[in-house]
Amino acid sequence: MENIVDDIVSKIKEKIPNKPTVAIILGSGLSSFAEKLSERIEINYAELPNMPQSNVKGHENKFVCGWLEGKYVIAMLGRIHFYNTGKAERSGIPILIFKKLGVETLIVTNSAGSVNKKIKTGDIVIVYDHINFTGQNPLIDQNSKKQESQFVDMTDAYDKRYIKMMMKIAKKNKIQLKKGVYMQFSGPSYETSAEVLMAKTLGADLVGMSTALEVIVARQCNLKTLCLSVVSNMATGISKTKLTHDEVLQLGQVASKKLHILLQDFLKQI
Repeated sequence: MENIVDDIVSKIKEKIPNKPTVAIILGSGLSSFAEKLSERIEINYAELPNMPQSNVKGHENKFVCGWLEGKYVIAMLGRIHFYNTGKAERSGIPILIFKKLGVETLIVTNSAGSVNKKIKTGDIVIVYDHINFTGQNPLIDQNSKKQESQFVDMTDAYDKRYIKMMMKIAKKNKIQLKKGVYMQFSGPSYETSAEVLMAKTLGADLVGMSTALEVIVARQCNLKTLCLSVVSNMATGISKTKLTHDEVLQLGQVASKKLHILLQDFLKQI
């Protein structure tokens, strides 16, 4: 794994003139934020040795690097879902890449289903904790001599200072921002009504197929992490509407304008 990451990092460094300090993972339907970067350099995953790729519609399989609000940013368009490979550690590869490139702040975005009737379709939710329900962990079988400790403290996995900062930014811009707990399922099938009820009972507000595995590795790498979820649908059983991936993409695009405002203002302040 370490050799794979080192080879990818070396190739990226050949293509970009600056060290990125902020990384942004752009979820389904949210990739338009990368268009705001100036002096953009696009790096397709296919150009990088052994870089895993997403096979999901709406994920473009490329990194976009550039400047925004005085920060050199690397944006990821096409995350590596657990269900793409069946290997949790693969979801953590981008995070290890970011760390070795010099990134200090990680911003994770995703599209999620709501299991909380107070959180509606189209809402943006700041995640303050998660439940990893994949049954897997990306730190299993790591060589602890070459990686940071596998026994990672998950206290404050989502940076409290960043959460407070983002709440103030939302209030200033008159954007309603809710707070919630995100539960990651393995996917790729959507959750059943019984699974949604379970998630609600366990304390989740949102369900989805990403994020938790990435944040575990981010915590291992000591990256300060912020997560914003766009609610693309009410989860199965909460709503009688059948779920489709096209719906997820459409809602992501609708919410993008508000998300762009929040992210750009956040970059100004960190």
